[in-house]
Amino acid sequence: MENIFDARGSIRYVLLIPIVIFTMICSPAVQTAEGISTTDYEMPVYDILLPESTQRYIGKLCEENRLSYELVLAIYQLEGAKDIKMNGIAAEIDKLVYIRNYWTEQGFPDEIVFDLMLLSRQRGIEGCRIFMKNSDVYYLDNYVQKVTQLKYYIEQSLDEPLSVIKKSNPCLKKG
Repeated sequence: MENIFDARGSIRYVLLIPIVIFTMICSPAVQTAEGISTTDYEMPVYDILLPESTQRYIGKLCEENRLSYELVLAIYQLEGAKDIKMNGIAAEIDKLVYIRNYWTEQGFPDEIVFDLMLLSRQRGIEGCRIFMKNSDVYYLDNYVQKVTQLKYYIEQSLDEPLSVIKKSNPCLKKG
């Protein structure tokens, strides 16, 4: 009987060795593939007023705060910002995040929070509340419309030649 158990034990080891070797060979490849997919993301750089380094800084902050990169670029582009300080960018993004979170906590859906965030940025939260009491069409506010349109055009500029985009949207023209 002991010989039967020894034979079964040695069969287990014979089968176990190839599994261990296979696991050792394949394991680093899986780790490498995972590392590549998460660390090699390239932030798009758009042909707008802001320099590439500023756009990358904005993109990094937006990613950390789960805020639309193109939205922040549209705000700066619309306002003609060229020489902005890095701490000013961080403060602006913190303000937008605070406003977004405020309206989200009030129970508004994301589509409406987007508009309320822009209105509140322009008018303050209390000014936005007053505006909402007096108007049911807050999404038609001129500032909200311009930023929304510019955000859309910036996003589309990766898919189309920028010269076509600039002809159709004067907000993207430099200077």
